[in-house]
This record gives sequence, structure tokens and C-alpha cells, in this order.
Amino acid sequence: MRNISIAIHEQYQKQGIGSKLLDCLLELADRHLRLIRIELDVTARNERALHLYERKGFKKEGLLEKVHYSQGALQDVIIMGRVQNF
Repeated sequence: MRNISIAIHEQYQKQGIGSKLLDCLLELADRHLRLIRIELDVTARNERALHLYERKGFKKEGLLEKVHYSQGALQDVIIMGRVQNF
């Protein structure tokens, strides 16, 4: 399994850049790599990212409590997955 991280600098958020970047990654995964399953994790309080991932076909699969340290506190992380049927 391989992991990547994506982040959009605050000054460039809310411009559709994250959505376009994710579209490119999913096209690479689907068309060229033919990945059947993709997993990701996202902090539970990142509602914009959660909404984006759900729009792109990811489903919530689990919750890890207090595993990511951010903004001075431990945060919950949601595990999401997307499965393609080729």
C-alpha cells in the first residue's frame, strides 16, 4: 500500500483547486494504474474535505479516535474508501 497527502494552502482554498487535483489523481488511479480500491484518512473536523471526498465517491468506513495532533489537541480521523469495478 502507498500513501500520499494533499493539502491546499489556505490562500488558495475555496477555488476548486482541491477538487481538480483529486480529479487528476482519481483519473490516474482509474485509467492508468487501474486501482480497484483507494483509501484515505481525514480529520473529522475537516468538513470541506469530507464533503469533497463523498462527492467523489468515497464512503466513510471507520473512525480512529484522537490519533492526529493538530491545533494543540488530538483529533479524530475518519477512514474513507472508494472501490472501482472494472
